[in-house]
Amino acid sequence: MNPPRLALLVLIASFLLHACQEQTAPTVDQPDPFFDLKGYMEEQVEALNQKQPKVRKTILVDGQRETKQFDSLDYRTELKTFINSDINRKAWVEKYKADSTFEGSFLKQVTYNSTANDLKTQLLRVQYKDDKVSDIYIENRTNNIVADVRQDLHFQPQTGYRLLTTQETVLSEAQEIEVEVEWQ
Repeated sequence: MNPPRLALLVLIASFLLHACQEQTAPTVDQPDPFFDLKGYMEEQVEALNQKQPKVRKTILVDGQRETKQFDSLDYRTELKTFINSDINRKAWVEKYKADSTFEGSFLKQVTYNSTANDLKTQLLRVQYKDDKVSDIYIENRTNNIVADVRQDLHFQPQTGYRLLTTQETVLSEAQEIEVEVEWQ
């Protein structure tokens, strides 16, 4: 075979091989589709663990109240329920409906409502003041044949947090536990 014809065949063959290969887009970090609750709460854990503000912690179990003062807390443990309520999973992108409220060009609130009853976190609402998170409210629900558990979580970075858990089981009456922590 003559050299120009061979070169042409090699060029055509390499073109065909390249054209048949699966093309992949370069990997680019995509922003989270929802508010990064896990990241935000982990930042709060780090700041609170460093600062260790004095706190007043009140626990209310079925009407029985106990209040204690603490000089320090393990905030990773204290705020784990908030961290575990993060909704940023690729499989859930279509399972939450987002609604944002603006005042002028400033974001004031974003609410994520679950469109699927089988997801634990049914509602996540984040409020902003001066472009900073001022309030986070979460509604978690777990319902199965053994128990129905409802959690209402409320975090305010300037003042503290509140967790209200109501649990009903098939073998016992409803139990309500409320934990409130206030920075001093």
